[in-house]
Amino acid sequence: MNKLIGKRAVTAGLAAMMMLTGCAKNAPDSTKTLKNDPQIKAEINLDAVATQKFDENKMNEGYGEYTFKMLAATAASAQKANIMISPASIMMALDMCAAGAKGETLKELNDLFAKDSDPLEQQAFAAELMKRINNAQKVDFACANAIWCNENVLGDRVNATYVNYVKNTFGAEFRSEKFNEGTHNGINKWVDEKTNHMINKIFDQPLNSRTAAVLVNAIRFEGKWKKTYDEDHILSKEFKGTDGTQQVKMLSSSENLYFSSDKATGFIKFYEGDEYGFLAILPNDEKVSANDFVKNFSYEDYKKFITNRQATEVIAQMPEFKSDYMTELKPILQGLGVKQAFDQDAANFKGIADNHPENIYISSVLHKTHIEVDRKGTKAAAVTAVRVEANAALEPKEQPKYVICDRPFVYAIVDRSTMNPIFIGTVNNVK
Repeated sequence: MNKLIGKRAVTAGLAAMMMLTGCAKNAPDSTKTLKNDPQIKAEINLDAVATQKFDENKMNEGYGEYTFKMLAATAASAQKANIMISPASIMMALDMCAAGAKGETLKELNDLFAKDSDPLEQQAFAAELMKRINNAQKVDFACANAIWCNENVLGDRVNATYVNYVKNTFGAEFRSEKFNEGTHNGINKWVDEKTNHMINKIFDQPLNSRTAAVLVNAIRFEGKWKKTYDEDHILSKEFKGTDGTQQVKMLSSSENLYFSSDKATGFIKFYEGDEYGFLAILPNDEKVSANDFVKNFSYEDYKKFITNRQATEVIAQMPEFKSDYMTELKPILQGLGVKQAFDQDAANFKGIADNHPENIYISSVLHKTHIEVDRKGTKAAAVTAVRVEANAALEPKEQPKYVICDRPFVYAIVDRSTMNPIFIGTVNNVK
C-alpha cells in the first residue's frame, strides 16, 4: 500500500494476554529452575527468527485479511454494541502460543495471520511490529510482555529455549511461582500498569487449579492530535445512533486527505510524530448500523477505500466518544479455522511445555478494549487473554469534501506507513 502522512491524539494501552492452563494427575515437584529437557522443544527453529527475512507486502496483506475477518466476525455477534478490537494485540498473544505449537495446531494458528507462509516469517513479522511500536516518535507507544508459570502444574517441564525466545524476541518478563487465589490480582495489577490504568483487570475471579501459565502482551499508545481543536471547533450537534438521536459534542476540523469508495467516505486525522492516524470510515448507506456495515466490508473493500484518496480540503466532523467492550474470541477463532488449538486431546503445545500424561490446550480467548476520543486526542487499550487448559495524491479540488460522522461509523487507529489498523472499531451510539 502507498504511504500517507500526518498525526495527533492520545491513545493508550493495549494488552494482550494468553493463559495456559494445565492439569496433571501427579504434578511435578515445584521448582523455579527449568530442566531444559532436550525432548521438550519447539517445532519452529526459534534461534532463526532473529535473522529471518520476510516479504513485507505479503505479510501486511495477511495481517489486513485477518483484521477484517476478525472485525466482521466480532460485529456479527455484537448486535448494536459499539465494538473495538486490537488485531495487533490478538496476533501477538496467539503468536506467542504459536511459537510453542506443533503440527496442525501450529499451521492453523499461523494460517490465521499468514496463510501458507513459513511460521518463522510470521514470528519475525510480529517481532518487527513490536519493535516499530516501541520506537514510535512523539507518542507514548509501548509494547510489553510477561509470562506467569504455575509451578504446581508444570514444575520444571517448561521449555527453557522457548522462555528465552519470548524474553529475547518479545521482551517478556518470566515469573515462576505457585499459583494461588491471589495470582490473578498480580496479573491484573500488571495489566493496569501497562495499559496506563485504562484496563484495570482482565480476570474477575481467581485462576483455577488447572492453570499452567499465563502469557501477557500489553501495548500502550498515548498521543496528541497533530492539529488541535480550538474551542470554536467544538460543536453541539445531534448524533443519529441506532438507539435514537443524542445531543453530542462534535469535533469539527479541516483535514487534507479524503477517502472514498462505492461503500464509504472518510478522512484521516494524524497524531504528533506523523506515524499514526485516526481513520474515520462513514458508510454511504445512511440507514445501516456500523456493525452491519463491517460485516460486509472486506479487506479488499478497505484497500479500495484507502487507495482512492485525494489531497483536498475535507470538512470533517466526529463526536467525542467513549467505549468499553469485552468478548470471548474462542468461537470467532474457531470459525476462522483455528480449531485444533482448542481441542483438549488434539492440541499440540509441547514446544512450550510437556505436561505428560495430560495435554494442554486453549480453553478461552478473552479480549477487552477501551477507547476515548476527545478534543485532546485518543486513549485506547485492549487486553487479550488466551487460556490453555490440560486436556498517490491527486490535485486538490476547488470545492471541499464533507465527511460528517453524525451517524454510525467505523474508525481505526492506523500505522501511517502501511495503513494497517492497530485498533479498529465501530460507533453506533455515543456514550
